[in-house]
Amino acid sequence: MHTSPAGPMIPTHAIHRVVVPVVAGIGNALLACPMLRQLKRGIPHAHLTVLAGNAPMGEVCRRQPGVDEVVVCSPGGAKRLVREGRSHRPDLYVVPFPSNRWQYNALQFTSSARYRLMHSYAVGGLTTASFLPAVRVPAQRGLHDVVQNLRLLRALGIEPDESEAPDFPLTDVDRSSAEHMLRGVGAIDAESNRQRPFVVMHAGSAQTVLAEAKRWPVDRYAGLIEQIVTTFGLDVVLVEGPDERGVAGGIESQLPGTVGRFDPSCGEDRVAMRSSNMLRVIRLTGPIGNAAALLARAVAYVGTDSGLAHLSAAVGTPAVTLFAPADPDRVCPFGYRHLVVQAERDCSPCMRYPFAACRPGTQCRPPMCIESITVDRVVESLRRALESR
Repeated sequence: MHTSPAGPMIPTHAIHRVVVPVVAGIGNALLACPMLRQLKRGIPHAHLTVLAGNAPMGEVCRRQPGVDEVVVCSPGGAKRLVREGRSHRPDLYVVPFPSNRWQYNALQFTSSARYRLMHSYAVGGLTTASFLPAVRVPAQRGLHDVVQNLRLLRALGIEPDESEAPDFPLTDVDRSSAEHMLRGVGAIDAESNRQRPFVVMHAGSAQTVLAEAKRWPVDRYAGLIEQIVTTFGLDVVLVEGPDERGVAGGIESQLPGTVGRFDPSCGEDRVAMRSSNMLRVIRLTGPIGNAAALLARAVAYVGTDSGLAHLSAAVGTPAVTLFAPADPDRVCPFGYRHLVVQAERDCSPCMRYPFAACRPGTQCRPPMCIESITVDRVVESLRRALESR
């Protein structure tokens, strides 16, 4: 770390307690991790507390070197975020990118921190309460969210390393859970104890308007599975989270000649599993470390622009990600921009937040531009991912 030539706007010698709210999802939590690590390295004497929106976001932050404390604020929501922010009596309150909403300005102001650090935007004003006092670093178009977060550190006189990627360290418990899941769907042969190479596929995301615009049609995923099996000779493990119930069944129904086998036993990992002659399905409802270890054993990830795509990249597995409304230059898995498959329409990306709007949303209308992505384009990107490994 080096001191910025312009000098710090916030003196680090006066900082002993730092609070950072991380509340916008697993992906956003991972994209904030390089900033958390470098913040601690730049102010090693400070106690660093993360206020997490839920347990998975908290686990992402808990595994980062230098994070001293993680407080999960659900249930409780905004009221608990405010209460915890004040109770920790921070000297510095840092709001990660993107933060162009009144809720983030309210959080930083009610923290009563001596110094409050966040981005500024060209739009907002009264709508976002950006008149509330804080040290503000201008957000810049064209930068990845990882870099946006890191550049906040310049206000502290810390010159960031913008090449540092998000990371999710694994434990032996994580690895054991992943092995158990793979054995349960027959991806590890019981007699030879060998694991067949496989691709992890994630075909869904949260039940929101934005998530709907991100979802590739199930018949395309079925066609992609056939191509992965026949062209690359790889197995496919389709992961399904609580927000995507039923997506796997829809894809299976499009596959030729599948005979499914469902195991209703959830076991200690609370994982339900299904397998067929073309793909294996694992329903993830356990700790995020289970999913991370599963992704680490895959040769590649392919699917939705989601938190799992970022988690894949964070454990070193190449992520082939389908983008439509969101801007891949901003939020693609860090280091894997070359594997992005983007909708071929002039309107993509259409996400206006945070630079042109004060709340998340999309301008997508049926037919969604995600439907312009062909199976062949995804196969070609996957080929590049496999060759790189």
